Amino acid sequence: MIRRITLLLWCALASSAWADLKVATLHPVLTDLAQQVGGKHVEVIGLLKLGGDPHNFSPSSSDIRKMSTARLILASGKGMEPYLPKLPDSLTKEQKILDVGKTIPSLTISEESGLFVCCPHHSEGSLDPHWWHSVKNMQRATKIVSKAFAKVDPSNAATYAAQAKAYEKHLETLAKWARKEVAKISRDRRKLATAHAAYTYFCQDFGFQSMPVQGLTKEREPSSQYLADVITDLKDNSIKAVFPEAQANPKVLKEMVRGTGAKIGGKLFADYTGNAKTTTYEAMFRHNVTTIVKGLTK
Repeated sequence: MIRRITLLLWCALASSAWADLKVATLHPVLTDLAQQVGGKHVEVIGLLKLGGDPHNFSPSSSDIRKMSTARLILASGKGMEPYLPKLPDSLTKEQKILDVGKTIPSLTISEESGLFVCCPHHSEGSLDPHWWHSVKNMQRATKIVSKAFAKVDPSNAATYAAQAKAYEKHLETLAKWARKEVAKISRDRRKLATAHAAYTYFCQDFGFQSMPVQGLTKEREPSSQYLADVITDLKDNSIKAVFPEAQANPKVLKEMVRGTGAKIGGKLFADYTGNAKTTTYEAMFRHNVTTIVKGLTK
């Protein structure tokens, strides 16, 4: 009897440890998405840990070893992973890389688009890779990941499709909540000033104009002339708040808002890797919407 119970327990543990499909992810957004679509049939190996910065991440030798057992590697694309073209050299022929963002419509930093209050010269024409700040894009990504899982693991295709459909429905509920919250901000106040250009897709969905005061690269130290130009733009556009990212240096932003009438708003998350409370896409999105509404309605 004891032997039988032991055998059943071993089988239960083994079945939970040995998933039907192993997937490695190069961005935390995709880690959450893979878990939502894959459920118990997929073991997800998230290479970027809590507190990591996707902009500065590059797979180490230990990361390569971790992904060696994965059949599928998910990348966010749009230039977020500059090492991506060389990554196949470290993989086997059986392993596949899925560029999730490849077929998702791109947005570039341009004054002509109408999405920007102003555009830093060093970022004009650059691509914003943060496509997940649009819920519609996350729904597109859900379909893309579901089809990829089904292709690699056809025996669970129906389950992946059902779980993807359920998650898409959940995302639609999230979008409805966000629209209701954003409606609290009057149209004339919908100018989203942030440290760097990570929220273009959010601005397009919710009728904001973006003002990325540090451009695409948050590490860049602005020149005195650039700093003066930004201060002028903040004043001319009656910007109410400038929102830093969780990992941004607040000193530069404080210099920018001094004497402009703008305040430093709450911290936003571009990639949700900096806070234990925002370790899912939904948590990050809700946090950002709540922070923006609070900062622009007071």
